[in-house]
Amino acid sequence: MNWEPIALLFVGAFLLFCGVMLGGWLVFKSKAAPGEGFFKTPKGEVFTVADPAMVEDFPDEPSKEQENVLKRTGQFLKTLGE
Repeated sequence: MNWEPIALLFVGAFLLFCGVMLGGWLVFKSKAAPGEGFFKTPKGEVFTVADPAMVEDFPDEPSKEQENVLKRTGQFLKTLGE
């Protein structure tokens, strides 16, 4: 049996894999934040949970700015025929 076609197939698959990895690395480098790694996870906290004392409660009544936005949104939807 001739092993050359099988060897060429494996070489082609390896080159294809290398090309995909290189392309993924280039895309990652163009979009990565500082400190991020291609295979490693960033050090530090990934997310923070807000302190309940610092979270602002939603008021019962909308403010004047919120009322103005609601009124203008209603007018806009009327012009669209909604």
